[in-house]
Amino acid sequence: MAGLAPAAREDPAQGVGEACAAGVSVVIVSYNGRDAVSDCLASLESEGSGAVIETIVVDNASSDGTPGALRERFPRVRVVANDANVGYARGVNQGIGLSSGRYVLVVNPDVTVTPGSVGRLAAFMDGHPDAGIAASKLLNPDGTLQYSCRRFYTFVTLLLRRGVLGRIFRNSSAVADYLMLDYDHDEPGPVDWVIGACMMIRREALRDIGLMDERFFLYFEDVDWCYRTWQSGWRVYYAPDSVMRHRHARGSARLRPSRHVAAHAMSLFHFYEKWGKAVYDVKRYRRVLTGALLLGSDLIAVNASFALAYALRSSLRGLLAKPMFGAAVYAPFLAFANIVIALSFAFVGLYAARAEREPGSEVFVRVLRGTAIAAVVLMASTFLTSQVLYSRVLVGVFCVLVAVLAASLRAVARAARGRLHAGRFDLERVAIVGTGPSAGRLAERIRSRTDLGYDVAGFVERTGEARQASPQAPVLGALRDLPGLIEAHRIGTVIFSDPSVPSDEVADFLLRARKSAVDVRMVSGLSDLLTRRATVEEFMDLPVIAFEREALFRASAGLKRGLDTVAAAALVALWSPALAVSAAVAALRGRRALSLVERAGLGGRSYGMFVLPRDEAPGPLGRFAERHGLSAFPALLNVLRGEMSLVGPAPAEAGSVSRFDARERLRFDARPGIAGLSQLADADTGAGNAAALDAYYVQNWSLGGDLRIVLAWLARAFAGRLGEPRPPAGKRRDGTRDHSNEGR
Repeated sequence: MAGLAPAAREDPAQGVGEACAAGVSVVIVSYNGRDAVSDCLASLESEGSGAVIETIVVDNASSDGTPGALRERFPRVRVVANDANVGYARGVNQGIGLSSGRYVLVVNPDVTVTPGSVGRLAAFMDGHPDAGIAASKLLNPDGTLQYSCRRFYTFVTLLLRRGVLGRIFRNSSAVADYLMLDYDHDEPGPVDWVIGACMMIRREALRDIGLMDERFFLYFEDVDWCYRTWQSGWRVYYAPDSVMRHRHARGSARLRPSRHVAAHAMSLFHFYEKWGKAVYDVKRYRRVLTGALLLGSDLIAVNASFALAYALRSSLRGLLAKPMFGAAVYAPFLAFANIVIALSFAFVGLYAARAEREPGSEVFVRVLRGTAIAAVVLMASTFLTSQVLYSRVLVGVFCVLVAVLAASLRAVARAARGRLHAGRFDLERVAIVGTGPSAGRLAERIRSRTDLGYDVAGFVERTGEARQASPQAPVLGALRDLPGLIEAHRIGTVIFSDPSVPSDEVADFLLRARKSAVDVRMVSGLSDLLTRRATVEEFMDLPVIAFEREALFRASAGLKRGLDTVAAAALVALWSPALAVSAAVAALRGRRALSLVERAGLGGRSYGMFVLPRDEAPGPLGRFAERHGLSAFPALLNVLRGEMSLVGPAPAEAGSVSRFDARERLRFDARPGIAGLSQLADADTGAGNAAALDAYYVQNWSLGGDLRIVLAWLARAFAGRLGEPRPPAGKRRDGTRDHSNEGR
């Protein structure tokens, strides 16, 4: 990866201050190294330059009593004791977040600081305003030089440094080049990267570089930090006038299996998955590859389903009157079925780009729809054949199995990809245009949804914007430089977070970046108005947004009501024996089997909602009923009475209609539901978001949407994840009333 570093930032010098005025914060991350940390802190106390203004030790749940020992011996040191080992990078970030110095010196606990070394390193940073990171010369305990400044890895270097070949080719020129053996280590100068045992970073540079990437639990966080320093226009320097001693063990270099080797290998994969040019090129065309893999998965499902259906039909040979033909006879039919099912799945959007990030319930509905279309075509083909060859029982069973197997294989693939995303692999890097509050909120929402597979690379500021520091997601550069930033930072998606960005700026970017193979999205100022039925079309040679009529018009509402009645009647019939037993037990205890609570329903009219009597402290049976959805069964009586629906907005508090704004009152255009979008929202969903979900449901109702919600509700009920702790019903987090979650 050598040679990729861009030209250094040409910032004018701010003036060279005295070392003692530099204000250095020292951050040390420890783990079961009490003696080593103590020696390091003792050396810092005797450093003598006066540059250090504070020292912060972040302990990653050491079991050797490190925090207590340090607090007792070094009372001026701030010690942060984590409850778990959160990793080196996160520990460093914790320390930086607590620091206040102009420079932050990150030091390993096995480093001994020589007198004046911190001050000299700070003075070097003062004298080199383009230095984002600078590192001291490191010596081994015996006083020999430790090769701590390096050139970026190459594939050959990797094989020689991290494999058995390194023991064979000990004098390789590639390793010598990597270790910079040709460099005069008594001379200061810019280098590719420095090992993280001792590195000083400028506070101003953190805005552009960002904190350490916490996907690196241990190892390669220093390589990544230095690489990002160069990519952000700053330089990495080696400053040999500052000298420190380092007890370097290189546990990751041992070839025998160990935790160090495993952590190093994982971090290595993370680094090349994040920055590797070949990996980035593959990600650019992931849709083609993903589509091919999904098509292959579906064809496996089709052929496996036929084999199972044929075996099942053969086992029924003696029970069915029609003869069973040999498998070879069905070869043309199977070839035809592969084509028809693949085309049907493509028709319903299972290979479209959006399907990659759709919920599992949405994918399942699409699979059912595609299989149904294919089944009609295949059944029709059995009537059109010149000879009666095909068993329609076989074809019917085959279609059912296709739906089950295709959905199952996709679910397995989604689960596998989810595991990759949870481990911070296969992420698509996102650049957010804008540095204001809306951009920050968008970045936080993206970071909270790791299952979507996005990684916020940073912000892109528009010309004249106020510069806003955000180390978690740094500012990558200006909008005019975005095409170049895309390649440098391996960007896969660009999101314009501010709908007020002038259209000519967006158009200019699209023209200059049309060959970058990135997705571009824009947050719309019409987000409160747009529904799934809003489309962009041409009208009198002008692009316009067309809004179709609302989804819950009379015919659709009647169909929904009919389905509710049939399903509720069947469920009540199944539930009635349990209700009878529950009523008998309640009568013996002098209690009622059901209770009524007043709620606002269709049109804002009040009704009595049937619920189970709620105890202040429900027992195990009560908690089981809540978590598995059994407590929702009484409301089926309201569905039969026409007061509720199986799926709809959350029931609202009676008499609350006037407290909702115009958009929130859309919920009263539909019957409240036992299940719904806001009912399935997580515990952190605020009142505004819950109301927006209810309004979205009413505007976008469809049978397929109801089916997806029911499937999601059943999945949570089966897993026992209904009735999880939520904010108190009827209260917003700011203390005002929240009527969106009541009656759940």
